[in-house]
Amino acid sequence: MKLLDLIEIIWRNMWKRRTRTIFTMVGVIVGCLSIFMIISITNGFEQYLTTSMQEMMDTSVIQVYPNYQSSEGGEARTELTDEDVTKLEELGLFLKVTPKQYAHTLVQMQQLETYISILAVDDYSSIDENKIQIGRLPNTGTREIIIGYEMAKELLGYSWDQKITDQSELENLIGQKIKVGGGSSMIDDKGNKISMKKFSTVIVGVFSSQAKEHAYGAVSSSKFVKTLLRSEIDYYATINPEEKPDMSRLKKYDSIDAKVTDVSLLADAESQLKEMGYQISSAKEFEQQTKLMLLGVNTVLGALAGISLFVSALGITNTMDMAIYERNKEIGIIKVIGGSVNDVIKIFVGEACAISLLGGSIAIVLGFIFTFILNVVGESITADLLGQSITQIAIPTVTLVTGILIFCFVVGFLAGIIPAKKAAKTDIITAIK
Repeated sequence: MKLLDLIEIIWRNMWKRRTRTIFTMVGVIVGCLSIFMIISITNGFEQYLTTSMQEMMDTSVIQVYPNYQSSEGGEARTELTDEDVTKLEELGLFLKVTPKQYAHTLVQMQQLETYISILAVDDYSSIDENKIQIGRLPNTGTREIIIGYEMAKELLGYSWDQKITDQSELENLIGQKIKVGGGSSMIDDKGNKISMKKFSTVIVGVFSSQAKEHAYGAVSSSKFVKTLLRSEIDYYATINPEEKPDMSRLKKYDSIDAKVTDVSLLADAESQLKEMGYQISSAKEFEQQTKLMLLGVNTVLGALAGISLFVSALGITNTMDMAIYERNKEIGIIKVIGGSVNDVIKIFVGEACAISLLGGSIAIVLGFIFTFILNVVGESITADLLGQSITQIAIPTVTLVTGILIFCFVVGFLAGIIPAKKAAKTDIITAIK
């Protein structure tokens, strides 16, 4: 049988019983459309997370932290000092090693009080000035600070889900004097109140919402950060005079950022740091964990959508099986005029594959329409809710489209092969009576 003749017979038979064909096809459309949308939305979410992580931290940077649990083959590093910075530099794996020291304290502006983490920075070369929305970076050695966007919102009385629409409100923060420190106090045996010292400082800048690493914190000079830390040490020394003040806190770091010379060395660098007893994290590691999590979500949701495809496969099988009894005479005539067993199998399997592939194709077209609408509507909604628009909530890919079409072909083939073989065994004499 010629290919064109086969296609014509399949097409004619499908639409001769169009109601049954359409209802059978609906199951395929629903299942394929569900898979299309689930994977497209997951792709969009994965891209959003990846982009956000790249904005928040460099994927070539490893964050090194103190480790209070002993590691295999080595001792735990319970603190980070200049000695650790030197050790990391001597490994030869890192382009830049940056120690980070914070002062975790209170900030007070008028009647509002909140907690803040102030990062000590003297070399501003690593800070992208394009991420400063208004103002400037603090002068070295001063008590000036530049605060994060979310911290600015908090000081202005905004909630986390609101955005600043009036730029003049941020402008009013520049030059604003605030109090930093304090937060702890007690009464001594003589009835005197002992409080942690507060320091006056001035806001000289505000980071933009893109500078996510500083969103809820601030940056100032190392001199000012050490002043805040020393004040905390002095306070606890006053309330516990029998204990010797721990001045080593001034020489310890909260973390160290180690930027690898080449991203391909990231895994090797992480392995060596773990062996040295450090606790580490990196954007790359978090990215991999996120992808594994999304893969798990995709698998579960895809399996649920696959149930409808399984049901539709049973529907196709039932449709083809019923067609055998309705088309007994047609099968007999095909055999009488010289049609082979393979020709009968090709017709039935072809119809099953055609129903499945056509349903999958319609689902793909509907999927592209729905993702377009979702992206347009979602961009507007996220701009209002998050303060920044997410342009691609759902991202269909060529791999997704190809996968759905191949999957539909396989479903159609498997659903049609059993009825096809059954039809091929039909007795000619019985069929043409």
